Amino acid sequence: MSRKGTYYAGRVLKLGLLNQEKLLHAIKNPISVKYRDNAWSFIDIEEYTGEGLHFVFGRLSKYAPEGEVGVVDESTRCEKKQSEPNLLVASSPFVYIPDHSGIVFLNVSGHIEVRTFVRRFCEIIERTHQNFFVDCDIELVTDLKTFAAKLLSLDGIFKIEARISPPNPLFSPLWESLEKYLRGRNTDRMTVIEDAPGSEVLKTDLPNLVEAASRQTEEKRFIPKTEIPIGDAAILMAADGYGSGVIRGRRDDDIVVIKTSETAVNFSFEKTPDPHELSMKALEIFDRIEKQRHMEHGDEEI
Repeated sequence: MSRKGTYYAGRVLKLGLLNQEKLLHAIKNPISVKYRDNAWSFIDIEEYTGEGLHFVFGRLSKYAPEGEVGVVDESTRCEKKQSEPNLLVASSPFVYIPDHSGIVFLNVSGHIEVRTFVRRFCEIIERTHQNFFVDCDIELVTDLKTFAAKLLSLDGIFKIEARISPPNPLFSPLWESLEKYLRGRNTDRMTVIEDAPGSEVLKTDLPNLVEAASRQTEEKRFIPKTEIPIGDAAILMAADGYGSGVIRGRRDDDIVVIKTSETAVNFSFEKTPDPHELSMKALEIFDRIEKQRHMEHGDEEI
């Protein structure tokens, strides 16, 4: 049996009154939330600050408040049920890195898969603050090379949809003007929908833009010749983990739907990890994304 599992990388979006301080407080002092017959909370929390590093390790855990286990009754040589309160069902290790608003977490098949992790994590954060004008979300960071390959396979794009939120603390020069617009408007969320008329296609160079962005290295930055249109910029912003995007296009006679979340950055690591080793791996990944995509730090988060 493999001791390794698949971890996904995303950004934690802090909206409304939720800020870094409130998020960290909720991770370290969570309430439990109930869903159907199970309860959920964070356990085994460890925070590390030192040597210029800051990360928080924990586990999102699913447990049964009124659990039962089977035990052997030696007198009858039969199995009987024994009550076991708060029986652990499954847990997903995660690491949150404040400097990147970045999170990595384990996909636990059948119990805590990607969408379930996102929903339960954010629900715990919000309910720990009594849902008082706080809104938490996690958006996955897109693997640009895989995303570009899918887009380039299309004959044309007829619809672009994106839901984005302003980043903090990082932003990309490729969508800097859109980020400034969101901040200037004091916008927490923005939805962009572009739909071509009839059977026509949009006038977009999105596949080539994403491919060019994916080819960036630390030494060679992609600088567009003209400002990137708002719809394309919104998809690039979503791909960097600050929203979600959906592209609808045609390939031959088929309609193809491509989502930014379906080509997420992921990696293999121990299912029961050493907190520091997993944190170093997560930091390595987010540092690489920042450098290769030439992301820059904006105003210091409050």
